[in-house]
Amino acid sequence: MKDVKRACDEFVDCLHTVQTEDDFRRVAERAAHALGFRWFAYFGQRANGPNLISSYPKSWTSHYFREGYHNIDPVLQEPRNTSRLFLWDGREARSARSPKERRLFDDALSFKIRTGLTVRIPSSQNQFAAFTLAVDERSLGLDRFIEASQEMLEMVGLTYHAHVSARIGRTSAAGEIVCPLTQRERQCLAWVSDGKTMQDIAQLLGVSSRGVKFHLDNARRNLAALTLPHAVALAFRQGLLP
Repeated sequence: MKDVKRACDEFVDCLHTVQTEDDFRRVAERAAHALGFRWFAYFGQRANGPNLISSYPKSWTSHYFREGYHNIDPVLQEPRNTSRLFLWDGREARSARSPKERRLFDDALSFKIRTGLTVRIPSSQNQFAAFTLAVDERSLGLDRFIEASQEMLEMVGLTYHAHVSARIGRTSAAGEIVCPLTQRERQCLAWVSDGKTMQDIAQLLGVSSRGVKFHLDNARRNLAALTLPHAVALAFRQGLLP
């Protein structure tokens, strides 16, 4: 369980500094793998339509929306008055309430999406969100892990939703110059410029070495730098380092 707690702590730490949808996808995908799942999916229903951040195959997500499955998916259609964990298995298509719902289960299986759990997150008015972790093979070990960790897994979904809601879709004021780096990315680059190693930086910031690498990789990508030293040089040139 120590590894699980470490994975969750790293997940939460990274969520505090991500900004883009692609960043959110990478953080959740890595957390899903660390927790023993193959895929994750975050579905948000807002006034302007559905939004999906996912590591599922794009061919599946395109098919899912093209067929309108988000309108009949039982995971999304259950009562929304409380947050709760919903466990599902694609091989239970016989319990489907309609032919189209049965086809949803069958199609998911054809993409090897077998089983998983979904944290349903109610919101105000017509807004709704759901965070899913899924696998292609069910195992007794995974079932036991889910049963013993339901509270933690629900926390993962709720925390992810809170950060996505706070950041995705925000726009800056007209003419405002937006820094391409988060505060944590700037801190990590500053320590690199002082000759610190990733392990040194992890100890200084109280995070894992993997978390430091995540922030540095994001900083390099956001600055369009070829290497980490190049990212440091660009950050200095743009006056971004504290």
